[in-house]
Amino acid sequence: MYDLFLQRAAGQPAALRDVIRTVRENLDVAPADILLSAIPDTLAGLAGRENILSDAIAGVRGSYDYVVVDCPPNVGLLTFNALKACSEAIVPMDPSFFSLHGIGKLLETFEVLAKETNHHIAARVLVTLYAGRSPFVKAVVDEIRRHLAGRHFDTVIRYSVKLAEAASHGVPIAAYCTRCAGFEDYQALTAELLQQEAAFPRDGQPSAPALTSEGVMFSLQAFDAERVHLAGDFNDWSLDGSEMEPIDGVWKKVVKLPPGRYRYRYVIDGRWQRDPLNADIEPSAYGGDDSILVVDESVASEHSPATVYTESASD
Repeated sequence: MYDLFLQRAAGQPAALRDVIRTVRENLDVAPADILLSAIPDTLAGLAGRENILSDAIAGVRGSYDYVVVDCPPNVGLLTFNALKACSEAIVPMDPSFFSLHGIGKLLETFEVLAKETNHHIAARVLVTLYAGRSPFVKAVVDEIRRHLAGRHFDTVIRYSVKLAEAASHGVPIAAYCTRCAGFEDYQALTAELLQQEAAFPRDGQPSAPALTSEGVMFSLQAFDAERVHLAGDFNDWSLDGSEMEPIDGVWKKVVKLPPGRYRYRYVIDGRWQRDPLNADIEPSAYGGDDSILVVDESVASEHSPATVYTESASD
């Protein structure tokens, strides 16, 4: 991962696929070592350094159901890269009042991230090292659930020496011991995650441009935005009539496009940015990057001029 950060920061071709190693069926790992800790100093002052990981993951996003990024216990450049690349955060904490105070500060950091970058993280706390026999620990967990209502997992990870042993051997608990509290708890956590995902389908979530029966659907998540426009060479980069429609924090617009290759950007409250969910980009002559969209002739609708309309207008 160290070389990946350096090469991408230098504008050199470097793909996450070159780093990934398969360790077992349905599990790939992109390993790192102690050298990665030098990245914050090495990239100090580099514009766009906080987007290196998200840009790298965008190139493999379609190959995996889940991408899990393991972060250090601090909020530095590496953690910020992970937060920019992910949509959810699992925050492990031991049941102590000091940890409860620290979690509050971390959640404030997520709010600052959302405000400054318009990137929202759904963060939930996972209680670990739980020793249920202690009245003190039970009281702390009750306090966590009271203060973080709706922002914590019901599952708790009990203290288990088998978890430490598995880590020391470099194997997951499922391959080390399936008859221990640690394995049972992580199974329960997985079941809780999958159950919650099933209850909230991703149909309404933003995605890279997708072809629909009405045209090309553009979507962007921007909860705090007042106005979002879609501008590209298909509408002469004009903001007139290009405003997107917000639906539960996701801004959408459908554009009828003939076959061809297009450049576009989103304009969020006057700030121009590329599509964060589209890995295909090219430098713009005016600075920054444009997102690239190719409408294939075999599937495009038969329209010569580009006709733009909002999703609500098509209903």
